Amino acid sequence: MKTRFILYILPLLLLAGCSLEEDRESFTDRANSYQNSFQAEAVVKSCYEDVAQLFNSSSAMMMEVASDLWYQSTSVVDAISAISPARSGQASRIWQRCYNGIMRANEVIECVLASDIGEDDKMAIQAEARVLRAFFYYYLTNTFNGVPFYTCMVKDMQTMEMIRTLPRTDARIIRTTLYEDLRDNAIPYLPEVRANEVKGNRMGYAMGLMLMGKFAMWNKEWTLALEPLQKLESLYGTLDEANYPLEETVWWKKNTKESIFEVQHEWKADGIQFTSTVCTNMYPVIASDGSLDGVVMPQWGERLSSHTCARATWHFAAYRLQTIDINDTTSVRKPSDQENENYTKSIFDPLPLECSYEIHDYMNSSKTQWKRRYKTRISLDAVKNMTIRGKKVDRRVFYVLGFGNLETGETFRNVAEEGQAFGGLKFWIPNRTANYDSNNYKIFRYADAVLMMAECWCNAGNYEKALEYLNYTRARAGVDGYDVSEYPDQNSIMKLVRDERARELGGELHRRYDLVRWGIWYKEVTKRQNSGVTILNNIQPYHEYYPIPDTQCALSGYVLNNPEYGFFTGEDGNTDEDE
Repeated sequence: MKTRFILYILPLLLLAGCSLEEDRESFTDRANSYQNSFQAEAVVKSCYEDVAQLFNSSSAMMMEVASDLWYQSTSVVDAISAISPARSGQASRIWQRCYNGIMRANEVIECVLASDIGEDDKMAIQAEARVLRAFFYYYLTNTFNGVPFYTCMVKDMQTMEMIRTLPRTDARIIRTTLYEDLRDNAIPYLPEVRANEVKGNRMGYAMGLMLMGKFAMWNKEWTLALEPLQKLESLYGTLDEANYPLEETVWWKKNTKESIFEVQHEWKADGIQFTSTVCTNMYPVIASDGSLDGVVMPQWGERLSSHTCARATWHFAAYRLQTIDINDTTSVRKPSDQENENYTKSIFDPLPLECSYEIHDYMNSSKTQWKRRYKTRISLDAVKNMTIRGKKVDRRVFYVLGFGNLETGETFRNVAEEGQAFGGLKFWIPNRTANYDSNNYKIFRYADAVLMMAECWCNAGNYEKALEYLNYTRARAGVDGYDVSEYPDQNSIMKLVRDERARELGGELHRRYDLVRWGIWYKEVTKRQNSGVTILNNIQPYHEYYPIPDTQCALSGYVLNNPEYGFFTGEDGNTDEDE
């Protein structure tokens, strides 16, 4: 225990040793980079390169597909949880980009504070750099749990060598330290404005508060989390359709009032292309004729190449009709128009789908029986009236999930034959050319903060308050709210919180981290994923946190290691999983 405590506090002792009075001679030339606020801001902007490069198609596979909401037919290790120190997938990118961003942010903070820049500009610039640094550590701790923690500038080779051999610091300590750093050294110096009012749509006051709330919730400090979240509430006000229209949650509507932080992207055919590929996963199948799974919708892209795509799990959204064995002569040969009970009680229920009375014959998964059922189709009546089968249709279902052309009723083949939806128009790209993804990625928005407050109030024992905040998102979605008389305890309300976060934020790169934070990732994925999908052959409880890549362990002289993944490493420190 004593040794472990020393490992936890070592980075903090190193932090204390990196004072502003130390010699600033460096292996890079910083002398001319901080002479005025324009130069300093240029260095801050360089941190956003690492923010943008942090997200790609594997981000969606890691954070959404490897969860209870989506599945994908692919061999990418992040989607099927085939991860190890030698094959760490997206974790390698997160490690590299986050620590590169931390190095830059640390330099900005120290150099700006030691500069002759005017006091107001100086404090605002260093505050933004602190928010950036906290953002990078947020992703590191969410992904790896404990990680090496340092906040001093890499000013010389000696400092770099010390940092290279830092052990893991407990994630709770990192979060507590950064919560306090943001509270004391960033928030007081940032303009109290919404994110879409920040110059260049960069990180500011709202983002700092959001990260404080996230850090405290990971540490289960509910009262501490509510402090910054209530400041966000004072700034953003009531979440409702009048103030924050649901249609503005789509990713191609950029820097809207509800946003707290968006990764900025732009695509120009004749200019700079600054794009990524996250939304590719959330598109329907691209058919050989260029249609979206059999439905021609050129407004959502042309000349698109085929790709693997995410589909909703039965747990998230499904509408499949009862099946018969057409080889069984003793049974009724006509399919039923009733739902198959195995696929009911999804998070999104009801779906705006109905029986088409078109027969679909197919071979079962084991290739032993021919089956028959009716296909489904989009119900235009449900789209118009927002009710079906005696229930209200959640407005969010049309944004999170894709069924086909909602104007004509043309239904995607996969939806018609399997009753499974793709990602929805929240993630699609208008007039998409080739496979360029020019959407902004809405990393944090106000609805997330509102649901965080619901969760905090629930865990603090104020159930009426918890349901009040849950009902804000439900009212905007056009569905009935919850009453404490029906949900009088913590367990029942936390189930509502988990499902409501899925409806509101599904596909937005949160789900895996939420499940890990709740301590139920392995249980929910193994319970809720569709039977037969590849991830179920690979997933292990210790996969909830990614391993530090073996190359980084080697660079640290094996000060860093992955004890949960220990069987992948031989006594000599070499990985032997492929031998």
